[in-house]
Amino acid sequence: MEDRTKLEVLDWGGDNKPVLFLLAGMPMNSHTYDEFAAHFTDDFRVVALTRIGHGNSEPPKNGDFSIERLATDIISSLDSLDIEKAIFAGHSFAGFELTYLGKHFPERVNGLIYIDAVQAYEHIPEIGEHCPDVAQASIDIFKYKESFYNTQRVLDDDGNYLPFADLNTLNKLFEHDNVTPDYRGITVPSISINHIPEQTKDLLLGVGEPGQACFEALNKMNYLGIARFVSQMENADVAAIQRSQHVIHMVTPDKLAAIMKNWIAREITTSQ
Repeated sequence: MEDRTKLEVLDWGGDNKPVLFLLAGMPMNSHTYDEFAAHFTDDFRVVALTRIGHGNSEPPKNGDFSIERLATDIISSLDSLDIEKAIFAGHSFAGFELTYLGKHFPERVNGLIYIDAVQAYEHIPEIGEHCPDVAQASIDIFKYKESFYNTQRVLDDDGNYLPFADLNTLNKLFEHDNVTPDYRGITVPSISINHIPEQTKDLLLGVGEPGQACFEALNKMNYLGIARFVSQMENADVAAIQRSQHVIHMVTPDKLAAIMKNWIAREITTSQ
């Protein structure tokens, strides 16, 4: 990148167009798509970027963790791969990057796919109050610990990967940006694909049984986020997958891939 920070880019190949550029949720990285990417390589070239401070990507040398910086890294990666335009699919926190790309780099965007990534984050304090385990897991760490642990930057004293990226890094990502998403001004085709919180016992918790107050807080954050997405977007669709989880691409990958492919075929005219 411009400050000589080295970022990890994964390219699963695929000679066809369009390009599908995958952005991982926080604190995960592009290796969480290793299996999911195989759903698309027959029809797309599939590429992913691990953001600064995650996985095998270095932290920024200038300390800049802003969304503007993250989006600029994505554009620089497109340039280095000689990719003019792409369909961007992003999970969770990557929704901030998708929104920035849609507003500031529409000429590089064929479409935006938000994978459980439109939450009303201003309600996170309520989640912390009613879901005490929410800070302890982003996915079911017992079912997915192998693929989850081994893609993180932080090691414990025994040399094993911790299940999360450096919390100081994560805090800096939120320090620089307003956590209330604003989709106004985005005109490229967009879709939000969501899980249904009340249908899973594992959403963001991994361990423990969420109570009714927790479910209500999670539903509030999710459904208010979806409502804002629909009302502010000029060209938006919404889909839901039942009995899934926040990490839809790991829990119900076949259903997610089918929705994405059908939407792309219907809504997007692609070119590189």
